[in-house]
Amino acid sequence: MADWSKRHLEKLIILIGVLILFFILFVLLSWGVGYYANGFYGLKFDLGSIWQGLGACVAAISGLLTLAGVDLAKHYINSKFNSPGGENP
Repeated sequence: MADWSKRHLEKLIILIGVLILFFILFVLLSWGVGYYANGFYGLKFDLGSIWQGLGACVAAISGLLTLAGVDLAKHYINSKFNSPGGENP
């Protein structure tokens, strides 16, 4: 599993990013529904839970950006030090 994930790191980063975006969309949609349900129908939707969900999304995005930075650094070092000058890696 570790070898497979190393070979397909770019695809995994894209997949995780798309999943995070869908989760953010779901959180924002539920926030909008809860906000208007509180205003129009007097429901007691806890809007604080939305901020917790968005905080989790921010933490996930920062982890994803760290993973992408490590992958880009790996490609940069490989192309700079393991390739002859003037040639593509």
